Amino acid sequence: MSPETTTDPAPVLSARDLEVAYRTGKDTRVRALRGVSFDLYPDSSLALVGESGSGKTTLGLALLRLLPTLGEITGGSVAFTGEDGATKDVTAMTAQQLRRWRWSEAAMVFQGAQNAFNPVLTVGQQMADTLLDHAHGRMPRREVLERSAEALRSVRLEPRRVLGSYPHELSGGMKQRALIATGLLLRPRLLVLDEPTTALDILTQRTVIDLLAELRVEYRFAMIFISHDLALAAELADRVVTMYAGKVIETGTTKDIFTAPKHPYTSKLINAVPPVTGDLPELASIPGAPPSLATLPPGCAFAPRCELATDECREAEPELITLTQRPADMTHAAACIHHDQVHHERKVIARA
Repeated sequence: MSPETTTDPAPVLSARDLEVAYRTGKDTRVRALRGVSFDLYPDSSLALVGESGSGKTTLGLALLRLLPTLGEITGGSVAFTGEDGATKDVTAMTAQQLRRWRWSEAAMVFQGAQNAFNPVLTVGQQMADTLLDHAHGRMPRREVLERSAEALRSVRLEPRRVLGSYPHELSGGMKQRALIATGLLLRPRLLVLDEPTTALDILTQRTVIDLLAELRVEYRFAMIFISHDLALAAELADRVVTMYAGKVIETGTTKDIFTAPKHPYTSKLINAVPPVTGDLPELASIPGAPPSLATLPPGCAFAPRCELATDECREAEPELITLTQRPADMTHAAACIHHDQVHHERKVIARA
């Protein structure tokens, strides 16, 4: 191998043909994820975007095996590579292995911080439970307090104010930051955030965005965040995955997705969002509604709402087509046979 030859970095997380179904009756299931594949690389940030019901939150929960009782992984695999270079098959882990893996190597910050904390325990008690569980109860009280306080200070919270407080005694922004601090207690290599700025005012959102950017540099974790906020995705993500009807329909770098999308759905999604600066252009809503996952149309699921759709689109569901010949973490792919006809002029501008 010549000195100039480079190899792609090993992914922290690899999902391959991941399938998830929810039981809706005694003998019926609805496929919520349909063959989802993607890679997440070290020190990188990936945004999952799409309309409600596209499968974003289901994907985030499936990656950490946190699906609700009626949901289950029915196919595919999720591989996680730790700091030691060893790769683990998350879908094959036992309950005990999952308990050890979560929080210590992979953590999730759930949507709605007001519901994520136990309302009858103080924040300090809940942080201590996390630390003691992974230390098998053998961590001195002083060390528990010191590590909890350090985590809170890293998210700009005063430990003396927060550790003894119950969740209802904190503001929404404080609860969200305390939840992020709890997720980072054990320095995981992967952090999954589901709508981290939902229900927060614009100034608090700005604080959380800045905080996440700083924490990524300090703790060097890979991040997946689920968001309806395209401006947030444009600002925080290195790569973006667009989902529709339980499938990945486009993936690429942030620049690729927000300046030159090649799936008509991604382009329309961007055009439906008002910019935060400059003149207000004419907004274009996406006609129709997302299909029911129980009765998907034949062929491309987006075809009934797509102005580029042809008979060929309705005959067979398109696979992801690689559009660039770049390293793996820079590729751009779209599941559209008419990707060369997608012309896009609008750009998402990150928050000021």
